[in-house]
Amino acid sequence: MNLLTDNFFRQLVSRAIRTDYLENVTGFAWLFIQPLMLLAIYTFVFTTIFKARVPDSGDVAFMPYLAVAFWPWTAFSEAVLRSSTAISANAALIGKVAIPTEMIPLSTVTATFLMHLVGYAAVLAVIALTGTPLQWGGLIAVLPLLGLLFLFACGLALLISALQVFIRDVSQILPPLMTFWFFATPILYGSSVLPPQVAAVMRFNPMSWYVERLRDVLLFGDFSLSVSDLMVPAFTLLVLGLGFRFFRRISGHFEDFL
Repeated sequence: MNLLTDNFFRQLVSRAIRTDYLENVTGFAWLFIQPLMLLAIYTFVFTTIFKARVPDSGDVAFMPYLAVAFWPWTAFSEAVLRSSTAISANAALIGKVAIPTEMIPLSTVTATFLMHLVGYAAVLAVIALTGTPLQWGGLIAVLPLLGLLFLFACGLALLISALQVFIRDVSQILPPLMTFWFFATPILYGSSVLPPQVAAVMRFNPMSWYVERLRDVLLFGDFSLSVSDLMVPAFTLLVLGLGFRFFRRISGHFEDFL
């Protein structure tokens, strides 16, 4: 990007942060309150009502086991959902401003991840202060993991936001699909509790790799590598590349449908 488009992208990100989070106290507070409420509800239901304990969590309590994976999922899910309508919501800019159109959904993803990164840092601090020993050396590995998750969200945002211009039902279909994806990802449970056949299928879910690697490096200090540590990042970059290619190929027709 040249200097002009770089400045415009920063303005889009700043506008998204102000509009969605900073211009009202509720919006900023909800960034922390909603995930904390859901975290408290899931913890209560699974530990008090169902008396659940994750077999592969070792000495780690259920709450930090859940929180380490739950917050990145929230950032990812919210980024994809918000960006899905980014093009149609900014129809006034399409064709009237000489900028790469893909900057619009990408700015939404960037703003969402930046704000949730603040929340994630606060959650990790609370986990440490409440007695769960975090592997602070794992923070070095967490940053590239979150960076890859950001790129994965960018790729999906480009694909979905472009598709939504032509198929408006995408915005209605996407929330239940994301809910299904949440429960199909080992966030509330460990993959070891699944039947072998289901666990084998779950390996094809890239989000399973993300949440399990975050737990490995932060809670268990496990930095060992496997084939998945090459395949999922490669798949993430493939989705990103396909997202850019698809978006740019059909973006010239946006004006006809907005």
